[in-house]
Amino acid sequence: MTYQLFVSHTQKDMKFCDEFDRACARVGIRAFRSEFETIEVPAWQSIREAMRKSRALFLLVGHELVASQASPYQQETWKYTQNWIAYEIGLACERGIDVWVVCDEGVGINFPVPYFNNYEPFGLGPGPSFDFMRSILSLYSQGLTFQFGTLNRGVRCPYAGCQVEFNLHAELQPTQTIICPQCLRVIVFNEGFLLD
Repeated sequence: MTYQLFVSHTQKDMKFCDEFDRACARVGIRAFRSEFETIEVPAWQSIREAMRKSRALFLLVGHELVASQASPYQQETWKYTQNWIAYEIGLACERGIDVWVVCDEGVGINFPVPYFNNYEPFGLGPGPSFDFMRSILSLYSQGLTFQFGTLNRGVRCPYAGCQVEFNLHAELQPTQTIICPQCLRVIVFNEGFLLD
């Protein structure tokens, strides 16, 4: 059985999306990207059907996605993209499948993600991070998932009013920080964070 992953993204982040596709292809898992698929009108039905077939959703946060949100000149593009991302995440949440936030190298998320359970804040660059993602995708190709607490990577945002729990897939040195994808506040890891 070939499993499928749903990729939520902006097609303007072509290089980042292509890197993710290469990682999927190397382990034999299908990545659904809407710009390469036949989307029948109304589009929301095709998206819902693709999500129904998917084991997880990967939100790829690239340079262009972040720039479109921050730019007053791209607000119309951002509103369109934001609505589709919200719809896709809502479908994934309703199904109870894993939702990943994966930031490209050098990109900090600048819009809140209402639901996710896995976070890779430092990209898929060549070397260990690409190999790591390929190993994760390989486990999905075998039918496994990454619910909260998998591999002892569970983190909770310390801020009242947020306290989202997620698996963090990055090693951090003492006092290194990340941005919480839900509340957009800085989380400091005073003791660092090591992966097993």
